Amino acid sequence: MNEVLQEIVRTGFTVLPSGENVKVTSHIDESCGELIQNVIRDIRPQVSVEVGLAFGISTLYILEALKETGGLKLIGMDPAQHDQTWRGGGLRNIQEAGYADLYEFHENTSQQVLPALVALEQGIGFAFIDGWHTFDHTLIDFFYIDQMLEPGGVVVFDDVGGPGIKRACDFILTNRNYEIYGAVRLNEGNGSRARWKSKLATLLDPVVRTDKTASLESRTRESNISDVYFLALRKRENDNRGWDHFVQF
Repeated sequence: MNEVLQEIVRTGFTVLPSGENVKVTSHIDESCGELIQNVIRDIRPQVSVEVGLAFGISTLYILEALKETGGLKLIGMDPAQHDQTWRGGGLRNIQEAGYADLYEFHENTSQQVLPALVALEQGIGFAFIDGWHTFDHTLIDFFYIDQMLEPGGVVVFDDVGGPGIKRACDFILTNRNYEIYGAVRLNEGNGSRARWKSKLATLLDPVVRTDKTASLESRTRESNISDVYFLALRKRENDNRGWDHFVQF
């Protein structure tokens, strides 16, 4: 593990450009970082995209694996990198880790950067979505990333336990030709029985069915990620749906 990343993981703190030592927040854990790196080592993408930067923890995991596998670059974006929370800490960590030559940063929103990349006909093999966590923002990020992602490429979602992101992933699994590549699930423990009850309820036929009720197949796919908080989806093929395709989810 890169020394900068290793120190952050060990201590839970990071150094800002000002020299201040601050506690890291809103970052992925080691199991999620391991999944990201396993994906990259498997598919060996040349160009990758990440939505969000913060203190750059996930970015360091990605860049470490890209350097190891000969990747060309990671394109990142975050309009708040120099706000009062992050204060340039993510960019500082990338520079200190020695990955600046692999990182292309856009200090703008994903809703502005991603369509511009599509217009440039940028192709990518890997993407990590960890931006604004509402359903619409997540789906919009995916919509543009999908247009760039090559068949066989992988897109990873953080915080899938959040309702907006979970429903966006439900839609993708039901309406798009993606399959689960890997996942990090909630730890078994006191909440495991409740999660299994929730999964069982998802699979059971609703008492009242309408034309808006998801099919058993859809509910089964959704139940597969009912206890997931970090999800990697592999793209099987480019979008070939009809103009009015829709499956309830």
